[in-house]
Amino acid sequence: MKHPFYIIMLLVLGLVSCSGQHGESVTYEIKPREELPVDDDRGFTRIFLAGTIDMGNSVDWQAQLKEYFSGKKGRYILYNPRRGSWNGGADGEMEYQVNWELEHLEKADIIIMNILGSSKSPITLLEMGLHARSGKLYVACEPSFYRYDNVRITCDFYGIPLYGSLEELLQDLPL
Repeated sequence: MKHPFYIIMLLVLGLVSCSGQHGESVTYEIKPREELPVDDDRGFTRIFLAGTIDMGNSVDWQAQLKEYFSGKKGRYILYNPRRGSWNGGADGEMEYQVNWELEHLEKADIIIMNILGSSKSPITLLEMGLHARSGKLYVACEPSFYRYDNVRITCDFYGIPLYGSLEELLQDLPL
């Protein structure tokens, strides 16, 4: 078990969020090259935040979800592939990032996929194909997305819940 001082410092630095009364709500956000500050993730709902990042140029919807889950009753681990700084050309970074994402997509209990209309999101579409049969995928896709019909038809075929916005998805998420 991690030392209590370590957990307190993570809270102060904003790397871990805890809210609610008497431990009712705990949310951890883990990004590549970060470690979970607890030894045991049992009892947590593990959620992968898949979707539009556009090399960091899109709206940071992942931060909005961190805030949302931090205020929601329950115990959550958010796997967030979005990094503060990214250099895919650095030796080994692309390999590390892709492997980190694949590993955490597999570990997740739920995959929230948010596809913004202004994006191309090729990696998101790849991840959707990889996990279409998993039963853990929930997709928000703006109808203005250039491949919206492909997403809509695929979701319909595999029985994946599809929403026109992230807000609609969150209202219907079974948590």
